[in-house]
Amino acid sequence: MTSPERYVIIVAAGAGTRFGGERPKQFLDLGGKPVCVRAAECFMAAIGSPEIIFALPADGFDGWRSVVDDSMAAGSRVTYVKGGATRWESVKNALAAIPADAAPGAAVLIHDGSRPLVDTPTIRRVCGAVINTDGAIPAIPVTDSLRRIGDDGVTSEPVDRADFRAVQTPQGFALWRLRQAYALPYEKSFTDDASVMAAAGFTNIVLVAGSPDNIKITNPRDLKIAGCLICGK
Repeated sequence: MTSPERYVIIVAAGAGTRFGGERPKQFLDLGGKPVCVRAAECFMAAIGSPEIIFALPADGFDGWRSVVDDSMAAGSRVTYVKGGATRWESVKNALAAIPADAAPGAAVLIHDGSRPLVDTPTIRRVCGAVINTDGAIPAIPVTDSLRRIGDDGVTSEPVDRADFRAVQTPQGFALWRLRQAYALPYEKSFTDDASVMAAAGFTNIVLVAGSPDNIKITNPRDLKIAGCLICGK
């Protein structure tokens, strides 16, 4: 079988402690399916039949795998791996599941399992920008006024919001670059995939237009908003 040109890593291994409740937010019901499955379906609709790799919690892995697998469409190309204690470790485990003989230039899209509403244009913009760059990140303008907190934690000063963007996922990179970057030892500064890539010298990472609807489920209010957005489609 020929390796697909695109792989999608759905990072769904977090505990979701900020959301509260017994079930991690990425497995909560959203219109009859788990949030992380909704996320995966966005990619299947946008780019055909990519290889989907779910990084799931190591604790209770078999149970979470069943939750996801039962909701995926028949014939989906899905692999499941155990996530780690950090996002970096979860992505590293997912990368190890990509066949060694996969095309080095294959695009790998890494997406938060708690972002179930990423649209097709955003996904395709990321895919297109990966080809001739070190990577691509969707981002949107900041609409709120911003202030920088002083060193004392009390004082603050205004900053120009035009100088900032809110970063989303999926973040996209060529497979060979990702493998090289994730061979580095872990650093606390690795807050997302772009920071790992930059540490490896891949700094030509471009921003593409994201979408305001590509929200991240962080609290119960976000889940309600996502439900309304799905119903409105």
